[in-house]
Formats: sequence, structure tokens, C-alpha cells
Amino acid sequence: MNRKTFFVGLAILALLWPLATFVQAHMKIEKTQPADGTTVSAAPTSIQLFVTEKPDLAVTKVGLSGPSGKVELGPAHAMGEKTIMAAITGTMVDGKYAVDWQTAGDDGHVQKGAFTFTLTLKKGE
Repeated sequence: MNRKTFFVGLAILALLWPLATFVQAHMKIEKTQPADGTTVSAAPTSIQLFVTEKPDLAVTKVGLSGPSGKVELGPAHAMGEKTIMAAITGTMVDGKYAVDWQTAGDDGHVQKGAFTFTLTLKKGE
């Protein structure tokens, strides 16, 4: 391989690299509230997902289950450009809870995931 061919190939690779990274990008969860794996001492009033792209609410779902089974939530909706929120309308007791979520971003690919948190109510609550 001559020097010119090498540098042309290198230039093409440099131009295409950002495109390859963009094509592989999917929406990601940056953080949650309650945070994954934490223990909270008061029942949260909502589940929040902070995402890397504007969510497609048509495919967005949030579910919550705990020691007594499924916990009722209000509909998932946007709170700002990149936050999904679902109000907790059901009753919560001490124990471990699992949040299941589904959403999609700009590329239309549905992303799914889950996280957990534990509720330990203070005495007298």
C-alpha cells in the first residue's frame, strides 16, 4: 500500500466514524428517581426516568410492583424535554419494589429495562 492510499483510507475512516457512532446510539436512562438499588424511608410519590433523548410517549410504559403485587400508577408523561414521570397512586408497604419501563427515542427503537429500590418506612408512618 502506498502512502497516498493509506492517507485517503484514513481520511474516509475519520469521516465515517461519527456516522457509525450516531447510528448505534439508542436512548439510555441517565438516572432514576428513586435511584436504582437505593433504600428510601418514605414512600415516593412518583417514578421518574431521566433519559438521553426526547421520549416517544406513544410507546412509553412504566410499571411498579412490590411485596403486595402491582402498584397503581398514573399514566407516564413527559416532565420537561428528557424526563418521564408516572405518579404513584397506589399504596406502598415496606419491601423491595421493581420498576419496569419501556420507551423509544429519536431512532424509534424501543428500549426496555428495569430497576429496583427498597422502601423501609419510618416507625409511625
